[in-house]
Amino acid sequence: MVLLLGACPEYGCLVYEYMENGSLEDRLFRKDDTPTIPWRTRFKIAAEIATALLFHHQNKPEPLVHRDLKPANILIDHNYVSKIGDVGLARLVFHQQRLILSPNIT
Repeated sequence: MVLLLGACPEYGCLVYEYMENGSLEDRLFRKDDTPTIPWRTRFKIAAEIATALLFHHQNKPEPLVHRDLKPANILIDHNYVSKIGDVGLARLVFHQQRLILSPNIT
């Protein structure tokens, strides 16, 4: 996950570590005419995200579910190492509850 450096409650702003290559969405759509991501790097990014999600879903005693995972919320540093960002919708899921994948979970 992206490192949270600070927050400004007055403006509702969070400050995260700088991720030089922006989001996965930016890179896939070649924002600012950036070069295409090589397939080997794309597979590496997919494996990193899958590993991070597995870790959070198997976290004991309460798993963490992101609930808004999309290319815009996957950030990439200067070495094309990916990190999950925007965990604002994340929710702890307790073992006693049945997880229903729906945007209307309260």
